[in-house]
Amino acid sequence: MKLKLYFTTVAIITLSFITNGQVSEREDEARKWIKDNESRLDINPNDTFSLRFVRKTQAGETLRFQQLKNGVPVFDSEILVHFSPYGDVSHTDATYDKAVANINTTPTISKDNAIAISNQALSINSDIVFQECKLFVYNKFNATKLVYRVLTDSYAKTGSWETIVDAQSGEVLSTKDIAFYFGNHKHKHDENNKSKSSLPIAALAPTTGTALVFNPDPLSQAGAIYGATGFSDGNDAATTQMNNARVSVTLPEIDLTGGVYTLKSRYAEIRELGSPAKGLFTQNTSNFSFTRAQDGFEAVNAFYHLDNSLRYINETLQIPCIPYQAANAGAVLFDPHGANSADNSFYSNGQLQFGEGGVDDAEDADVVLHELGHGLHDWITGGGLSQVNGLSEGCGDYWAVSHSRSLNQWSSSAPEYNWVFSWDGHNPFWDGRTTDYAASYSGGLVNQIHTDGQIWATALMKIWDGIGKVKTDKAFLNGLDLTVSSTNQQNAAIAVRTAARNMNYPCADIALMTEKFVEAGYTMPVLSLQMNPIANQTVTADASNTYTLPSYATLANPITANCDATVTQSPAVATVLVPGTYTITMVATSGTSSVTRTFQLTINSSLGVNESVKNNFVLYPNPAANLLNIKGNFDAEESVTIYNMLGQTVLTKAVFSNDQSIDITSLAKGIYNVYFNNAKVSYKFIKE
Repeated sequence: MKLKLYFTTVAIITLSFITNGQVSEREDEARKWIKDNESRLDINPNDTFSLRFVRKTQAGETLRFQQLKNGVPVFDSEILVHFSPYGDVSHTDATYDKAVANINTTPTISKDNAIAISNQALSINSDIVFQECKLFVYNKFNATKLVYRVLTDSYAKTGSWETIVDAQSGEVLSTKDIAFYFGNHKHKHDENNKSKSSLPIAALAPTTGTALVFNPDPLSQAGAIYGATGFSDGNDAATTQMNNARVSVTLPEIDLTGGVYTLKSRYAEIRELGSPAKGLFTQNTSNFSFTRAQDGFEAVNAFYHLDNSLRYINETLQIPCIPYQAANAGAVLFDPHGANSADNSFYSNGQLQFGEGGVDDAEDADVVLHELGHGLHDWITGGGLSQVNGLSEGCGDYWAVSHSRSLNQWSSSAPEYNWVFSWDGHNPFWDGRTTDYAASYSGGLVNQIHTDGQIWATALMKIWDGIGKVKTDKAFLNGLDLTVSSTNQQNAAIAVRTAARNMNYPCADIALMTEKFVEAGYTMPVLSLQMNPIANQTVTADASNTYTLPSYATLANPITANCDATVTQSPAVATVLVPGTYTITMVATSGTSSVTRTFQLTINSSLGVNESVKNNFVLYPNPAANLLNIKGNFDAEESVTIYNMLGQTVLTKAVFSNDQSIDITSLAKGIYNVYFNNAKVSYKFIKE
């Protein structure tokens, strides 16, 4: 059976290894919120918190605060405070650990000693492709200890290995492969294939290239089933049908250094991370065209889908998401032939390895993007990834199917429409997974992360069918930003909906999300009346130099559980206004609840430059108390109309000279517009 593995570091990441800028203008506000909620959070008065991770997106700003003991971070303990784009605290969560005891936080052994102890315990002497050692206050052994947590990825030893070393005694408290397995795990091991893969990231010399790839897989591209003529693995046979299923794609960015083309971009870079060592498939041509019988095919197929997906996230969706690991320099590192040739793939520490056997994993975009999904979850949370209820597995499945379904290769009535791993799975090698999983939360949980993750992926894909790929992808990714390492599917659903609300999705979209989440078994809090602040608007007057007010009800977008809010607008719809700046008031009402929002509407004159200059007038003083003086060069008989900010006429006066005063004593204090009726220009003044 094909096994989809997931390796990750779920530790809270310290400041020095985070690429996001750890500065926020809202830090003081967030700390005040924590202070105001000390009792509810049950915070010990001697605990302190450091701002460790900050992300700003369209859904707002998330600040993560690390619990400290004597300046040492407490492992997997943080408080999350999220601000909406409008400045209010819209979501909070925490893994804060009150039970952490006060202990001596001065280590007896050094980091170097801890690494040596870990390497000995793991029987690792060389070919380390990733290693980090961090000091933590650790409360996972029913006792608080000062420890070094050593993470090691080795070329010759499959997995991502965690060693906990007592920082006082040097005792190895635990060693484990931090992998989540689905059933039995098969390994093929080749000690003779060694790698020198811990290479520094070299500067990128970008150029473009082309390639032939599967998008997402040969069966979906051809509308075929596994086992049809030419459509079985056949030990990587390059049949006519398989060759024809390849599609030509552009590689927007690859590296060209010294006449050598390499599968490397700002988002993805090929590496030798695990055996077998099959090389980096560099070429003297930018055209990476291989058949699946050639090992280079898996390399370029994985590269294309990784680069394309991260480019879509960062550039199209405008959501910052790259590896925070310092060694990656912002790019995910991948090995298209790794995992010791096991029929497995895994993510670990900003790195991906794809296995072989059955269908080679890097041939199926679903496998590539599923494993990338773990990385996205890891990077967005700054190391606070959750596997509670198989949350991250479901995230990986969703990210894979979101792409494959968007290609519109299967009708919604076809079983393949909902399949995950349509080429790699659903065949004699293993059963694959699906996004029309019948079980619901929480009664349908079976305590198998890959199985349970299907509940989450299914709910998201039903939302995807209702509101589309882009909206669901944005809400999903920005929703992950509101989660912590203990977040279950239930709270993840709330986080995704909150992100959508913060991005001002239409009420109908929010209602559909609520409906699908409830159908999946999640309990969703009832939505009270909400209307987000409305951005100021600038428009240009029409040919007559006036502007007729439209309805701003859609812009107001009040959100309720039933989308039943009524909206009133002042000045009213169809009010004719002259150039100037006006305050527009929107009131949303639902039952006994109401919300009022205002915004500024600036109407620019439609007159050309020459006419505006010709009819140049001066108003003074400004502000004015009693008299407003007008000075200018009138070409014809002129008159002025003074409007308040509601567009109401408050005074009309003929102007007979080029220097004239108007008595404004009767006007209330405020901002007014003076409109020259013949010249068709408008000026603003303040009445004191």
